Amino acid sequence: MIKKQQSMGHGRSPAKTVAAHRLASPVWRGLLHMLDDGGTLLAGHIAFASLFALFPFLIFLTTLAGELGQSAAAQDFVQLGLGALPGEVRRAIEPPVREVLEGGRPGLMTVSIFAALWAVSSAFEAARYALNLAYEVKQTRAIWWQRLQSMLMVLLFAIGIIVIMVTMVAIPIAWTLVDLFEFTPIQWRLRYSAIRLALSALLLLGLVLPLYIWLPNRRLHIFDVLPGAILAVALWLAVAAFYSWYLLNLGSFTVTYGSLGGVVATLLFFYISALIFIFGAEVNAASLRLRTRTSAMRRS
Repeated sequence: MIKKQQSMGHGRSPAKTVAAHRLASPVWRGLLHMLDDGGTLLAGHIAFASLFALFPFLIFLTTLAGELGQSAAAQDFVQLGLGALPGEVRRAIEPPVREVLEGGRPGLMTVSIFAALWAVSSAFEAARYALNLAYEVKQTRAIWWQRLQSMLMVLLFAIGIIVIMVTMVAIPIAWTLVDLFEFTPIQWRLRYSAIRLALSALLLLGLVLPLYIWLPNRRLHIFDVLPGAILAVALWLAVAAFYSWYLLNLGSFTVTYGSLGGVVATLLFFYISALIFIFGAEVNAASLRLRTRTSAMRRS
């Protein structure tokens, strides 16, 4: 009887302890592997490449959307993306983004399309290198094939974004109708904010998953990368919320960097985002190594 009471007093059941260990082990191993791979250095390269590729991608996206007769879809995507960013980051990049979107780029599809694709695909190549390190594989594909694949991914991403935003167009329309009838209690506004957050999370997950699957020089399935992708999206949303709160209440980069404060805040946010992206891939790779090791032990 005493032994039974003592065992009950230990709190967690053996099944819960094993489940917690299985969850924590890949996360911890992934973190250590990321540090060993120099992930903190690679994140800086990815952050710079991503910021460098942001405006060419927006130019390409809006031009492609215009050619397809869906300019509003590209505008909605930019609006959704800017709304998910921390305030100071959004204020730093929104003016040049608006300038790019409103400036118009006639002839881009025939003159500068390859330059835009090259700039954006460079960010993908930086991410490819980090993911190959996570999975401990060497790049055996030819350089021209890697670059061609990255350019194709840019095109597919742009088309996918346009399609997704077209399918989401009914949500703002429905909300406008609600406003017309003045049926806007606070609960509805909270639900609308929750819906926008969920849509941002799903869109981000839809962007991360293909990168985790296609970029590494290893055959992977969606269930191999889904845990790390979900973790990365959840971390990114949490960090974005905390970063907004921090800049609003505790810190301002303008004190140290003056007029460049917004640029520094943006670069730091891109750097943290790149770290989260690498970390998600490292968790997937650590989980895959653990499963492979467990299967080998069982067979032996």
